[in-house]
Amino acid sequence: MSIALRLTALAAAFCCAVSAALADAPRPNIVLILTDDQSPIAERVPGRNEPHTFGAYGGQVFTPNIDRMAAEGIRFDQANVATPVCTPSRYNYLTGRYATRSLGPHFNRLYPPGTMARPENMVELDPPGTRRNLAQLLQDAGYRTGFVGKSHLINNHLLYSTNNWERHGLRTYPRDADPYDPAVSAALAHNHAKWSEWMKPYGFDFVDGFYTANLQEQYLDAIDQHHVEWTVSKALNFLERSRDSTQPFFLYFATTIPHGPQPFDTRDGKYPFGLDADIRITPEGISWDKYEFMPTRAEIRARNAAAGFPEEVAYMTWFDAGVGAILQKLRDIGADENTVVILTSDHGHWRMGKATLYDGGLRVPMIVRWPASKQAGRTYGELISSIDFAATVLDLAGITPPAGADIDGRSYRAVLEGSEAPIQDAIFSELGSARSVKTKKWKYIAVRYTEEEQARIARGAKFNGHDASTHIDRPYYSWNSHLGFYAAMHNPHYFEIDQLYNLEADPKEERNVFAEHPEVVAEMRERLATWLRTFPDRPYGEFTRP
Repeated sequence: MSIALRLTALAAAFCCAVSAALADAPRPNIVLILTDDQSPIAERVPGRNEPHTFGAYGGQVFTPNIDRMAAEGIRFDQANVATPVCTPSRYNYLTGRYATRSLGPHFNRLYPPGTMARPENMVELDPPGTRRNLAQLLQDAGYRTGFVGKSHLINNHLLYSTNNWERHGLRTYPRDADPYDPAVSAALAHNHAKWSEWMKPYGFDFVDGFYTANLQEQYLDAIDQHHVEWTVSKALNFLERSRDSTQPFFLYFATTIPHGPQPFDTRDGKYPFGLDADIRITPEGISWDKYEFMPTRAEIRARNAAAGFPEEVAYMTWFDAGVGAILQKLRDIGADENTVVILTSDHGHWRMGKATLYDGGLRVPMIVRWPASKQAGRTYGELISSIDFAATVLDLAGITPPAGADIDGRSYRAVLEGSEAPIQDAIFSELGSARSVKTKKWKYIAVRYTEEEQARIARGAKFNGHDASTHIDRPYYSWNSHLGFYAAMHNPHYFEIDQLYNLEADPKEERNVFAEHPEVVAEMRERLATWLRTFPDRPYGEFTRP
């Protein structure tokens, strides 16, 4: 037997031994750490010092805890999301379903069955009592479940203004109110408790450190700021309660970093949305906690500077310190060895392709650390989708999804246990008017419109642009004109209805070769059509016609 064959055989035997040992171990704990607007791409935007990613992916930042996670685990180099904007992507992670399948009331009022769906930031979790999501299935199987951080997943009708807050039991305040005013602080605490209770029926025993959606949707200027310590403190509270428990746990931890307001933006030489924000002001009012589990913000700045990085990227060291505190707590409670920690993002950075189906929007960093699996220092270069997360967690927990759960994803548990094999040869994504199918070599993007939109295009009517003075020939993929404007500005092929890219030769998707490869186009269109036909009563152009 050749040396190569012997090494292959030894590797296979090792993987089998690890899998057998893990099969006999207690069910693992699961921690998902989800960043907001994070790319795995290290290149900078000219004139701006935006790192986009972690040191483990080549980012020019000081992120020692996250980089150590990669050294002790697996770095995924082809992790993708199924819907590259906040709300539907979070739905994908927590359900294992494509966003168009959502039974959320707001989404289905806008796009009733029988009409073309345009999944974006109006998707909600399926209401309690309908299809069960990942957290509910884990609860059913005996897991303790916790939710900390950004939601953007429920009660979307309360996110667009404060006009109907009081009718639903929330308290209002002027946008420029002072949170140090006891009445304002009490209102914040009341609203935070209300939202936390609303989240629990979606499968969570513990909900705290809750952000309704983006920071500005708190509708109070003074709390339009990131607060890593506050959210991490809530995650640590959940983990501490598991110290002597025999139950395995699942923690969903969603930070607001680095979504806007950008924590690296300065005013008067300070970072008012990040490290220079008032640490006492939180979304549940004024807090006098000392947050001694993390370095102070001054110490974070000093560590970043000592590592040789400019102050405007110190916010990444800040977030990294929060990740370090969570990892330390797992060690403190004796849960480190058998806890799967997955660090990833909801989509790519807004300057890189968010709100498009280009790789700048779809691809995300993803690091998995599971000491019990003995997979330190690995990289995995095959396709993974956010839609696969729920299937993987259920597999790890030994849960067979019940009939009607409609789990679309595929488990990558074998990868976590040592396999290098691909789990799929194509992944699918959707956003507003656009759909895509991606293999390792090719990506096909289709842009189709509703009958009403198509009729307007045919007669030469214009569509609203990003402001009242701007009009465009075709509508943006999404109703959010802010996202659409930047997506179109950074991607010159954005409005083309059929796009094909050779990802090996053209990884930045700068050249649409749709007209040059008819055989590839035919294969990719058939793949896409087969997928789209799995959505009953959801037409999508010629792809779903008989």
